[in-house]
Amino acid sequence: ATEGLARGPHVTRPPRVPLMIVQGKITGVSSGFFARDATGRLFLMKFGAPEVAAAELATGVIVNRLFWAMGFHVPSDSIFTFRKGDLRLSPKAKIENEMKVQRRLTWDDIEEILSAVPRQPDGRYRVLASEFLPGKPKGGFPLEGRRKDDPNDVVDHEHRRELRGLKVFAAWVSHTDMKRDNTLDMYVEEDDRHFLRHYLLDFGLALGVHRLHPKGQYAYGWEHAWDWNYATLGFFSLGLWKRPWEEEVRPPWPSVGPFSAEGFDPRQWKGAFPYWPFSEVHPTDEFWAAKIVMAFDRSMIQAAVAEGKVEPPEAAEFLVETLMKRKEIIGRTYLDVVTPLDRFTIQRTSLCAVDLSVFYGLAEEGMVERLSRADETTEEIPVGPEGSVCLPISPAAGYRIDRLRIRRGDEVTPVMQVHYITGKQPRILGLVRVER
Repeated sequence: ATEGLARGPHVTRPPRVPLMIVQGKITGVSSGFFARDATGRLFLMKFGAPEVAAAELATGVIVNRLFWAMGFHVPSDSIFTFRKGDLRLSPKAKIENEMKVQRRLTWDDIEEILSAVPRQPDGRYRVLASEFLPGKPKGGFPLEGRRKDDPNDVVDHEHRRELRGLKVFAAWVSHTDMKRDNTLDMYVEEDDRHFLRHYLLDFGLALGVHRLHPKGQYAYGWEHAWDWNYATLGFFSLGLWKRPWEEEVRPPWPSVGPFSAEGFDPRQWKGAFPYWPFSEVHPTDEFWAAKIVMAFDRSMIQAAVAEGKVEPPEAAEFLVETLMKRKEIIGRTYLDVVTPLDRFTIQRTSLCAVDLSVFYGLAEEGMVERLSRADETTEEIPVGPEGSVCLPISPAAGYRIDRLRIRRGDEVTPVMQVHYITGKQPRILGLVRVER
């Protein structure tokens, strides 16, 4: 698992020198260029904003790997270093100014780009190399509704679980730059099929980097770029109200942004911009996402952080530890918003499951209650020390519905339904996480 996570979406190797520059980029905060490597593959080479370049490049790759492991399509990104002598300039290379006017790219332009970015002690330049995606770009996917040009798009985007639950993933890594511009639909052809593949892009401002970026605000993660709630509190307190982040201490390494588990509340977390699907999130979406986050163990997080080539080692360990702490907070916040029984199986005359809160050490015990249609408790089975629990069932063939919840002291979780068939070929048919 750790080897796969480190490799991420790579289907080929990182770039190989020499690099043939085919287009330059000097507009905006972050400079870079487009280049073909020795194998002919096209890459975008991004240097990052000079003020936060070390953290931005490392974060871009780390969070890229984490989101890939969560199941999202992402570009093939990697940290890459090169020397000036590794560069070649195509005679057809162009560059575009802020007025969208193109002209021929010259070596003077390359010198200008390189002079504005930091260099490694050995003289090499460090970039995030992002390989061009296969297919034809069709723009980002809308925040609501469906794409009219995509017959496969049958669920309104604000009601798609992977977009609503994305709020939990974004909160975990503080991906504050979630917006349509950082998504991309590619029209691809595979095995005689044509379809749109949906990508998430540009993670370099996560892990607190956005708060120090020239186009960011230190409050990102706590409030939107314009937040009426915080603005109103600040106004009526005449500036005396102390915001939660004002006493936060930034880590001492330039390769790490102000990213912390102290005071982290995923329910209160906010990106820089409102993202419509996040406002539609349901407890079942939160549980789904939290379950995925909790599946990341320390070795997996270490593998992702290692791909960012974070220096010094103490900074890398800080990121790992912070992600682990925020992961636990995610679990404590969202697993018990529903009944966290999962991994259902039928074993002869037993319906077995795992209480994820106990399994991950977030709860010490629990009592699974089987309920009648009248909400009367018909059976109580204690959860085992590793979260395992089995309830007796009839071996007679039939369609069954069990109504279950978990009691922890005075607290009970919402009732869920388990639909299954017993008999010669028993099997789980489905779950209703929150009974209506």
